[in-house]
Order: sequence, then structure tokens, then C-alpha cells
Amino acid sequence: MSDEDYSEEEYEYEYSDAESNAGTDDVSMDARSQEGEEEDADDDDDESMTDTNNNNSKKKAASDNDGNNGTNKRRSTGSFDSRRRSGDNPNAAPVGGGKFDFDDGSGIRMLPADELKPIMASQIQEATEVLGVSPSAAAVLMREHKWAKERLFQAFFDNPEKIQQKCGVLARCQGGCGGCGGTEGGGESGSSKAAKRTRAGTKKKHCEICLDEDGFDADEMIGMPCGHEFCETCWYGFIANALEKGPLCVRESCPQAGCKELITEEEVERAAPDLLPKFETYQLRSFVETYGMTRWCPGPGCEQVAVAPGSGGVFADAGGVASCNKCETCFCLKCGEEPHAPVTCKDLAMWQEKCRNESETANWILANTKPCPKCSSRIEKNQGCNHMTCSGCRYEFCWICMGNWTEHGANTGGYYKCNKFDVGNEGNDQSDAAKAKRELDRYLHYYKRYHNHSQAQDFAKKALKETEARMVLLQEQNTDTVWTDVEFLKTANEQLVECRKVLKYTYCYGFYLQDAEKRQRFEYHQEMLERFTENLSELSEKPLREMNRTEVVNQTRVVDRFMKNILEYVDNGMED
Repeated sequence: MSDEDYSEEEYEYEYSDAESNAGTDDVSMDARSQEGEEEDADDDDDESMTDTNNNNSKKKAASDNDGNNGTNKRRSTGSFDSRRRSGDNPNAAPVGGGKFDFDDGSGIRMLPADELKPIMASQIQEATEVLGVSPSAAAVLMREHKWAKERLFQAFFDNPEKIQQKCGVLARCQGGCGGCGGTEGGGESGSSKAAKRTRAGTKKKHCEICLDEDGFDADEMIGMPCGHEFCETCWYGFIANALEKGPLCVRESCPQAGCKELITEEEVERAAPDLLPKFETYQLRSFVETYGMTRWCPGPGCEQVAVAPGSGGVFADAGGVASCNKCETCFCLKCGEEPHAPVTCKDLAMWQEKCRNESETANWILANTKPCPKCSSRIEKNQGCNHMTCSGCRYEFCWICMGNWTEHGANTGGYYKCNKFDVGNEGNDQSDAAKAKRELDRYLHYYKRYHNHSQAQDFAKKALKETEARMVLLQEQNTDTVWTDVEFLKTANEQLVECRKVLKYTYCYGFYLQDAEKRQRFEYHQEMLERFTENLSELSEKPLREMNRTEVVNQTRVVDRFMKNILEYVDNGMED
């Protein structure tokens, strides 16, 4: 992709009103086709499960005197293998209950959080059958391993007691059948046995929290699998206070000081049944936040969840973009930020951290207003276009470089040469002070342009909200005009929002681009995209009586095509 490949003539369109009803390809700039799965990954998953099953069989044969019991457990593991589809992600839901049917192999679905309960329940049920533990213990074990089944199964069968103790379910598991805490063959969970033991006695018992002198009857005490007992009133208050911590309540441990045994839904249901729905809601939130294939929609007040397909590993690809069907928020599936092509999630996080650390310096240097280069009057930018006109002396200049606007034409060596960072003559000074100054100047160069396009994006979003009113006025000016004839104005403003967003992140990308040759080529195409965007911005901000519909439509198509091409160019490594 050489410089000559993109001439202005190549991006000119011939447009007439006869084409106004012709649809254009509705292709999202951030949509990326997901790559097919690799055969090696499938083989590794199958081999891992085979090793796990072998370890499972050996340990059960050594620890269980009842041969039938051991056989049942091995069959349970084998059932897990048979339910997996070839090529599925190990963290995907089983083919049985709780599996979501996606539109295709790479689709991302937006679902209400409640619709994820079946898939969470199926994950817990599967862990219960394979590990031979109670559902409450299985939920804790899965949560502490971020719902990665293979990783949990391998670690559990290598050293069960170590994993149980680390996750806070040792007593709960040991209270089950055969010391494994399972519920197979009619076995009872640790909590149920503790409750029965509590009722068995007739002697008054004392609560270690309230220290009531009169004591409590056995049926007024609630015991944990670890053996610690407290009165029902204290239990209710303890759970209510734990729920005030929000999602962290699912990791609350026994009220006894120093005890690491975790509280589960069993204790909540017995001590505070009216608070159980709230506790289960936090369990679901914890599932969404830790499960590797889901992410909350970042839209304000939105409770939708983006669910990646069961295969494909979308979270490993920064190009995965989700679009909420409820609040219309678009976001990167990997990091949760707004779509930020061409910059990667890692570089964006580094850039945001750098901006936070140096924001005070940048905000002090970069004021919200700038002086006119001719009369020094303070000027505030209130629209997205960088073509500024001083209201005092009528001097026209560029908001970015403060240069004369007449020097930003195609006949002056380039429309937007101010997008390039010029080291100048100070590059020969190698002192620490000079290096620090050059680095600060370089950062401010990119930050100022990043910030400028960010503001322009906000202006474009504000203009987009006001577009419908302008469309009504434009339609009223021509009595023979229908609504579809004025939709070009909304399309133009939507395109401006996308272009400003992409341009904003091109400066973040350029800041971390080290290859000088690639940076030169990138800045050339960046300059052209800025040129096309500024032209569209000027055309769309004109008064309605001066607006040329054909010019706006043509420029919108030019900008859309070039923006997609430059993003594809960066994705391909900017190779000629």
C-alpha cells in the first residue's frame, strides 16, 4: 500500500438523486471475522481430559473400597467427555441443558443476566458429578477457578484436600459420603449433618457472637460444616451485613474468627431465606465477571451481558466488538472499552495510564481556549471542524497547529502536515534534561491531537442528537421531499462520530509505533483520513440553505471507504 495508491481522485464518487434510495453496504468498521479453530488446540484439550480421566480412575480405585462406587465416579467423568463437542472451548457450556445456540460460529450474543442461570447451573452440576461434591461446594470450587473446568479437575485430583482447604470448602467436603463430601447414593451435605447435630442435643447452647447468658435451644442454633454454631438472630444480622458488601459477599467466611470455611447458599437459605434471592443475584454477577466468555455491557444502567460463542476464543482477539441491543452501546469484548481500532487493548491501557499520570501537566499546558495567532483574542472551540475564524479580526487558521488556513491546501505540500511530529534541531542534545523535554514534547504532540479528536467526537455526538430536527427543517424546505431524501444528513453525522473515534485512537497507535518507515506511511494515510473527515465536517455543519446534498453523500462515502481501508491496512501490518 504505497502513497500513490490513495489519490484524491480514487475516492471521488459520481452521485445523483436517482441513487438516493440505493442502499449502501452496512458493514461495521470494527467487525472482524473470527479465525477458525486450530486443530492443535483441540488435540491438547482432548489429551488433557484423557490425562484427567486416568488420574481420576487411579485415585478412585485407590481410595474407594466399594468397587461400584469407584466405577460410578469414572462413568461420571466419562459422561462429561461424551457431552463435549469436538473443538469446543473447555470453558464452554455442555451440549446438554443450559447451552445457547448462537447465530454462527463467531457471533456474539447480548442476553439478559437472568438467562445465564441455566449455563451456570449446568457448570455446577457437571462439577458436582465429576468431583463427587455437593452443589454448594462445587459452586465455590468453580468460582475460585474462574469456571475453568479442566483446570479445576486437574488440580482437584492432584491434591483434593489442598484445593478444598484453599477454596474454603474442606469441612463441607469432608462431611459428605466417604470423606469426599458428595451427595451420591443418598449422602447428605455437611450443612445438613451439622443442622441435625445441632438439633440432637437438649442442653442450652451459647452463641459466640451475642453471648446471651440464657443460652439457646438446639433448634435455635445454626451450625456450619466446620462445627461453629451461632444463634439464628446473629446469623441473620451477619448475612445482612455481608450482603452490603455487594458481590464480595459470595466470599464471606464463617463468623468464627480465624475460620476459613466459606458461607454458601445453604446457610443463607436456613438463616435468612428472604435474603437468598439477593445472594443468588450476587452469585450470578460473580459468574458473569469471572467466567471467561461473558462481559457486562458498560452502558449506564444496562444489565445486558455479552456472551462469546462456545468456541473460537473471542476474548483473545482485540477485534471482537459487541453491540448491545438494548442501550445501543458498542464496546470491545476483551477490555470493555469503546471500540478502539487500530490500537490494541494493551497499548490503550498503557496510554490511558500515561494520560492519568501526566494529566495534570497536560491540562496545565493545554488550556481549553487558544489565542488568535493574529490579534491574541481568546477563542473557544465549540464545533468539530478545525477550520477556525476569529470573530474579532476574521483571521482564518488551523486549530491544531495555529497556522494560516491558506497553507493547508493540496497545493502547499500536503493538506495536514501538522499531524506529523517534528523533532527539530534539538535532537542532537543528548543531555538528560533535553531527552526529558523531547519525550514530553512528543507526548504532548500526540496527546493534544488525541484530546482534540476526542472533543470533536463529543461535538459530533451532540450534533447527531440534533440531526433529526435539522432533517425535519430540511424536508420542510422542499415540499416534494420524502424522509428518505434527508436521511443522508444523519448518515453523515454518524460517519463523523466513527471517524473522530478512529482518528483519536490513531494518535494512541502512532505514539507506540516504533518503526520509523511504517510510522511515515501511517502518518501519510492518517493525514488523508483527517483531510476527508474535515471536509465532511465542514459540509455537514453548513446552514441548511447552503447545504449541497450531493456533496455530502459523496464525501460520506469517501470517508467511509477510506476509514475501512486504513484499518484493514493496519491489521495487515502495513506491508506494501
